[in-house]
Amino acid sequence: MRMPFIFLLFVLALASARAAPSVVALDSGEQLIGEVLPASTSETLVLQSAVLGEIQLPRSRVLSIQPKAPQPTAKPQPMAQPKLAAEPSKENAGIVEERKILDILKEFKAPDHWSGNLRLGVNLSQGDRRWTESYARGQLEIKPKQSPHFYRLNGSYTYRVTERPNGDAFKSTDKYDAQFIYRRTLWDNWFVQNSLGGRVDQVKGIDREVQEAIGIGYNYKPSNTFEILLGGGGGIEDFQPDFEDTRSGLNPLTNIFQEATWRPLQRTSLVQKFNYYWNPGDTEQFNYVLTAAIRVRMTDLLGVEFSYNKSFDNDVGNGNARDDTQWRNALVIYF
Repeated sequence: MRMPFIFLLFVLALASARAAPSVVALDSGEQLIGEVLPASTSETLVLQSAVLGEIQLPRSRVLSIQPKAPQPTAKPQPMAQPKLAAEPSKENAGIVEERKILDILKEFKAPDHWSGNLRLGVNLSQGDRRWTESYARGQLEIKPKQSPHFYRLNGSYTYRVTERPNGDAFKSTDKYDAQFIYRRTLWDNWFVQNSLGGRVDQVKGIDREVQEAIGIGYNYKPSNTFEILLGGGGGIEDFQPDFEDTRSGLNPLTNIFQEATWRPLQRTSLVQKFNYYWNPGDTEQFNYVLTAAIRVRMTDLLGVEFSYNKSFDNDVGNGNARDDTQWRNALVIYF
């Protein structure tokens, strides 16, 4: 009676074990997971493994048979709702837009082979003739790396308001000029140059002057901080004063030019230029421009300049000479 009862319990255990996967512990320390099959006996355990298939184990090696604990089911988490950004006010929107514009301006950068500046200043004169002179001067230089070509464009505009003896102020004169220079290096430091310039100067009574000259020059650079340039050439001039004169019209032109630049400090430079023009058919007709300046660059964008400028014309009509000498100071904007 005892054996049938034990066998019945064994069958019931097999039936209950088949309902779910079981964990079979062996005396070797291994654990097998699978379904206990009805073919199992008191001598042999038949296990259906999902990985190993059907295997038979001696009962003597089995330490225990435990039902596999069910895996807890994870509760679904509700999806996080995206936070909606608050509607910016009109004032904040304006600030954001200004910041965007400033960021664009900060990121703006001219090509590496470009260099230039814009100078703005005011001159004051006291004495018998009181006047206020506002001016703007600009220069752009383009010199591509490893290229024999060089380009320069510069110009200026001056507006003068003069005070009469009775105290009334009036616009007395204005003047403006522009010049374009192209240079091409030939060999070593020798170059050819083409220069085209023009000016209108009501201070001196010059309605129009246009000069075109072609020449050759030499660039001497003994160090990284000092450079001097010398050259000369010839061309033609179209000169029109505000009254009739023998100099009016087209005339031959010869000139010499010189430039020097010294940078004693990283942000300080001294610049000097001299241009002399004359008529080879009449040496009394000549003019020259001499400039010298010291520039201090306070930041990458801003600097100051103190300069001396002398423009002399020996004959602007009827043999009259005109001299215009200025001491200038200016705010410099670099780009």
